[in-house]
Amino acid sequence: MDTLKALMVFMTTAENGSFSDAARKLGVSPAAISQSIARLEQELEVRLFNRTTRQLTLTEDGRRFYAQCRGPVNNLDSAINQLKASRDEPAGHLRVSMPNSFGRRFILPLMEEFCDLYPKIKVFFGLDDNFSDLVEDGYDVGVRTGMMPDSRMVARNLAQMPLYVVASPSYWKRFGRPDKPEDLANHDCINFQFPTSGRLFKWEFDRAGERIPLEVTGTYTLNEMEAVCELARLGMGVAQLPGHEVVHYIRTGELEAVLTDMVSLERSIYICFPHRDHIAPRTRVFVDFVVSKLSEHPDIIADLPGLDLTAKRSALRQQSDI
Repeated sequence: MDTLKALMVFMTTAENGSFSDAARKLGVSPAAISQSIARLEQELEVRLFNRTTRQLTLTEDGRRFYAQCRGPVNNLDSAINQLKASRDEPAGHLRVSMPNSFGRRFILPLMEEFCDLYPKIKVFFGLDDNFSDLVEDGYDVGVRTGMMPDSRMVARNLAQMPLYVVASPSYWKRFGRPDKPEDLANHDCINFQFPTSGRLFKWEFDRAGERIPLEVTGTYTLNEMEAVCELARLGMGVAQLPGHEVVHYIRTGELEAVLTDMVSLERSIYICFPHRDHIAPRTRVFVDFVVSKLSEHPDIIADLPGLDLTAKRSALRQQSDI
């Protein structure tokens, strides 16, 4: 016998006072209600209802049993209602993985407003340039830069990410400016190494719509983007870095960009979450909030004065829609 179902039938019958009313409430036939009560009485070896042709009333044992069941059933109703409420109202713990520099600069400053809007959400941030596996490491959301994620992810694009070749004004004054990507072979280029794979980041350019990858060499190799930027700012070499890392220093004059007519936009900044049948409201509102705040952020779009990348962005969007 399905005990929980039988108890619900008993409680509904006791509260409605007849098999027919209970049947209408539960969407079954009066005969099904009568049979369920009879099986429960047989299981418990006690009569729960006095039956006459005119009325149905609880026995003394039935009243005592109803009172004992009422508390647990109320608790169950409360648990169900709380679960439904949490499904409608964003609440609970949210785990977010994001790159160190980008997360500190762009995500963390948004959190005061986000937590004011959704005070029942508790956020854990994993700041990690190793790009943790969201599924294996139990993250709800990931902020990523680079190529699009694997097929297990749902991704929303924040922006195409311009890659700028930069060095300090003093460096360009000493060694001259390149006219084309191939000229970088004569410069001390600072390499970035991916922390997890150990693979070197390949520089890339867009020449008349053609993507040109380029391997460079130099004195320094680092596995942290901010450190690459700092070496370039100190005049110790040439770097290719995402616009959101360098646009501030370009505007202040601490770095100068070259080869801007060949800026690549192949890589993206995106926010992603694992494929799931039911997306928790806390995940949905966080993703929507970040997209609304950052998709037009000037330091993320990172177009330089006099450099309009709108046409390139439009062309990339059209390609992705095919």
